[in-house]
Amino acid sequence: MDIRRLEAFSKVYELGSFSKAGQELFLSQPTISSHISVLEDELGVKLFDRMGRTVLPTQAGELLYRHVVEAFRNLESARAEIQLLLEDVGGDLVVGASTIPAHYILPDLLGGFIARYPKIGLSIEVHDSARILERVAEGGLICGFVGAFQENPDLVYDRIMDDDVVLIAPPGLAPDGGPADLERLRAWPWVLRERGSGTRKVLESALQRHGASLDELRSVVVTQSTEAVIQCVRAGLGVSVTSRLAAGPGLERGEIVAVPLEGLEMSRQFWLVRNVKRSLMPAYRYFVRHILEALGRASGPGASR
Repeated sequence: MDIRRLEAFSKVYELGSFSKAGQELFLSQPTISSHISVLEDELGVKLFDRMGRTVLPTQAGELLYRHVVEAFRNLESARAEIQLLLEDVGGDLVVGASTIPAHYILPDLLGGFIARYPKIGLSIEVHDSARILERVAEGGLICGFVGAFQENPDLVYDRIMDDDVVLIAPPGLAPDGGPADLERLRAWPWVLRERGSGTRKVLESALQRHGASLDELRSVVVTQSTEAVIQCVRAGLGVSVTSRLAAGPGLERGEIVAVPLEGLEMSRQFWLVRNVKRSLMPAYRYFVRHILEALGRASGPGASR
């Protein structure tokens, strides 16, 4: 099977459209259609059901796509291995990261890596911790940076950083600077992260340890961004909990304040997570080693919990 036809097939599958696949590959729609028709003739099956403007893969199309994805991965791995033999590490590198690692940890770590390996193309896929863990577990991502730990025999973790989770408030909401107890927490309006957020899970676990629940808090805003949480608190919409790492600049400028918590300590860890069933291509191996060494952790995979 011709690799160009397989590439056209993959794009149609992923985008659900012949015309969008053509735009992505800089080919005309008739050329894309021809590639698919030749593949269908070669295999003796229909790969897509064409329903007006909607294109849906058949069962044969689903099966072929899984094998094509694996074939492309193997080709990329071979290319990277050959470059490694030439001491010229390159290739495309896609890593996942939850909000706080993506915004506050990774940027400071990437400069040295990119300078050392300029031929590696790096992309960061940002979701909440639950989604990154899901993507790594299912094999869609080879590694990710998360703020939550999930038991899974296929996942191996390296702890990369510890961080405090702090209660933040607009200065006018907590002028006395005294500690907040559960009664006070229930009375305040709250800005919360979405379900699946590592920060939300830390708060939920801390409340459960004291016989309380997240449902007892008066939520006024739910957001999917750490920065949005901080800005909502700064604007006076309510209180929230977030990483001290993320809250630091706002605390230093006096835009928000950290409120002590009475008997409710919260901390979290950030992890580099990988799937043991996925082999690491050279670019990934060098990336993992660089990150762990930059953070003073073990220089190879396996310093895991």
